[in-house]
Amino acid sequence: MDTTNDKPFLTYNQQIQKLVGKGLSITNNEDAINLLKRHSYFALISGYKNPFKAKNGLYKPRTSLDDIYSLYVFDDALRTIILRNILKVEKHIKSLISYSFCETYGEDQQHYLDATKYNYSRANQSDINDLIGRLSKIVSDPKDYLYVSHQLKRHGNIPLWVMMKALTLGTVSKFYSFLPQSIQSRISIEFDYVTENELVRMLDLLARVRNVCAHNERLFNYRYKKGAINNTFIHQYLHITKTNEQYTKGKQDLFAVIIVLKYLLSHDEFCLLVEEIDNALQTLLISTKQLQKLQMYKYMGFPTNWAEIKTAPLGDSTLL
Repeated sequence: MDTTNDKPFLTYNQQIQKLVGKGLSITNNEDAINLLKRHSYFALISGYKNPFKAKNGLYKPRTSLDDIYSLYVFDDALRTIILRNILKVEKHIKSLISYSFCETYGEDQQHYLDATKYNYSRANQSDINDLIGRLSKIVSDPKDYLYVSHQLKRHGNIPLWVMMKALTLGTVSKFYSFLPQSIQSRISIEFDYVTENELVRMLDLLARVRNVCAHNERLFNYRYKKGAINNTFIHQYLHITKTNEQYTKGKQDLFAVIIVLKYLLSHDEFCLLVEEIDNALQTLLISTKQLQKLQMYKYMGFPTNWAEIKTAPLGDSTLL
């Protein structure tokens, strides 16, 4: 068995030599080394080189390390913008779930630890048991959550609205997907034109993107591998093209995330989100001439008229 490492350790100078050998322009080795020290070759180069590479594996003419860094900075700004807005949705959803669940069953922790309070037609036994196991672990050993520990010591009970603060959006997404339809509907009705089934998929997507943002993974060309969001009125309104009766944008890409946020944020919050993304994109296109607007739209899954989503209606009011 050949154990030769095709990606051996390279010193910073060797990394620079490798980049220059592939046609990348580096005018100041000291600055380049400082960039590699701060961000690492893997995160900076391996993560963001592809848009600048030609089919022969070399960098396109006149491409510099600064060009790659500009895309890296843009993606970092994009993660910050998206994460901040996902956190707004997360806070809202946690509040709605805890209120609706406790309104139905009460505030005693025994209810959310009771498997009979969940809908088995939407999940299998092991998934629900896994969720209850996570909740039970926090109840039995809350030392990592001072507010949970305080609640337990003082009152001997952890209401769901306290427990929610300790849960990740991924867990909250699963919690919602396992709830009885009556409670799901009570929550989804808070969002115009969103059904309980659509909200299940929307929360799953946001939970996955939240993890991408939190772990500083590449976001601008994100793809939702689990599936796709439902068709929405937004797809129709923006006249997104179809192939084989399927929309080509806004289903599994970053624009799908933008569509979901359109439905789950307030109007003012969403308008600010659009403006921030547009400003970040304009800053990128000014900082590097190696990337074009339409090229970035393609990576992000954005239609050319994407900014019209800011004023687009969420649904066809004539059908109400």
